[in-house]
Amino acid sequence: MGNEGGIFQVSEIVQMAVDEEHNGYYFYKTLAECADHPGLREMAETLAVQERGHEKAFIALRDELGVSAPNESYPGEYADYMAVLVNGKTFPDEEGAIRLAKESGGDAGAVDTAILFEKNTLLFLGEMRKLVASRYQEKVDILIDEERQHLVDLSHIRKEL
Repeated sequence: MGNEGGIFQVSEIVQMAVDEEHNGYYFYKTLAECADHPGLREMAETLAVQERGHEKAFIALRDELGVSAPNESYPGEYADYMAVLVNGKTFPDEEGAIRLAKESGGDAGAVDTAILFEKNTLLFLGEMRKLVASRYQEKVDILIDEERQHLVDLSHIRKEL
């Protein structure tokens, strides 16, 4: 993260969301290939497509934001906080996401991992929403609603496993 001189850019936070969605895409893509339950394979394919769409949406938002800094009580306040959230992320990178899809302990374990990912993403996006200018918050809200639906869908399929 570019926290030079204590200035933390909102676009850097949005880049964290881009990275999470990117890794989520690979998790769901891999899960679609290796899940045993046909309903889970189908759902994972759908979620992979949606995660790719979210990645593109966050790239567009990041590029639109350009250089802007959040209002902070002290320099680096949000950098410290968001770094804590990102350090607790489910998928450290693309390779880790693929590995978790394959090695989470079967379908039930993979869905549990996906639920954790979606919860972490919702927490991160809720905090990110506070940092973007109000004119961008509706875009973030739409993505939050879609992530919330992912969580509901995963919870339903988890009951079937």
